[in-house]
Amino acid sequence: MRPTRQRLSAGPLGLLVPLLVVVLAGCGGSSHTAAGGATAGSAAVVGPTPGSTPVGCTHHLVYASHGSPEGRAVALSFDDTPSPYTEGIFRTLLHYHVHATFFVIGDRIDGKAGLLREMVDDGMELGNHSYTHPRGLATEGVGASLELRAANAAIQRASGFRPCLFRPPYGALTPDLIQRAKEAELTTAKWIVDPADWTHPGVEAIRERVLAGAKPGAIVVMHDNIETRGQTVKALPGILEGLLARGYRMVTISQLLGDKVVWGRT
Repeated sequence: MRPTRQRLSAGPLGLLVPLLVVVLAGCGGSSHTAAGGATAGSAAVVGPTPGSTPVGCTHHLVYASHGSPEGRAVALSFDDTPSPYTEGIFRTLLHYHVHATFFVIGDRIDGKAGLLREMVDDGMELGNHSYTHPRGLATEGVGASLELRAANAAIQRASGFRPCLFRPPYGALTPDLIQRAKEAELTTAKWIVDPADWTHPGVEAIRERVLAGAKPGAIVVMHDNIETRGQTVKALPGILEGLLARGYRMVTISQLLGDKVVWGRT
C-alpha cells in the first residue's frame, strides 16, 4: 500500500498574536532554516559533526499515516510524554538499541528537560502533541495555532530539538488543523496500528495487538501516560523482541518518512 501523504508546498507562516509572543519570549529565537529545526545563530548541517547535537530534521510532507513498505522498517510512537513511565520506556528502547518518536505535551515538561535532552542525544525523536492537549483542538482555529507554536517553543527550550512532527490530541483532525500544523512547519503524523493501550487491556493484549498489526512501513501509536497503568512499558520488551525476530528495523517516524536529522550546536 502506498503511503497516505501529501507533499509540502510553500506558504507564509500564520501571523502570531501578542499572547504567542509572550509564550515564545526567551526561547532562543523562532527563525528556522528550510531544513526544519535550526535556530538562527546555529550552523545546521544534515549529518553529525564533532560537538554537534540534534536540533531538528528535514521534512517534506504535510500528512502521513505510514511510510514506504520498502526496507522492513516500522516506527513506534508514544503519545502524552512526559509521564512517570517515560524513563522506563526510554531505557527499554536503549537496551534493545532501537529508536522511537515521543509526542510531547508542552505544559507537562516542567522538571523533565534533562530527560528530554538525553532522549534526543540518544537518537529518540520528539514530536509536538500540543501545549495543553485540548479535546477540541481540531476546531479551535487560531487557538490551535497558538497551541502548536507554544508546544514547539517549550520542547525546543527544554531539549534543544525543534519538532518536525505533530500528532493531534485524541487523533481528531480537520483540514484546517493540518494546514495550521503545516504553517507551524510540522508534518501531521497519524498511525495505522493502535493497540488501545490507554484502555489498559493487559500486557499480553498490547503486545499481541502490535505484533498482529505491524507490517513494513507501519506507524504504531502507543501511550506514555498514567492511563496505561504501566502496562505499555511492561509490554514493550515483548513487542521489541517480536519485531526484531521478524526482521523489522525500528526507526523514528521522520526516518520512516525519508527525512534526516539536522545537527547543530545549541
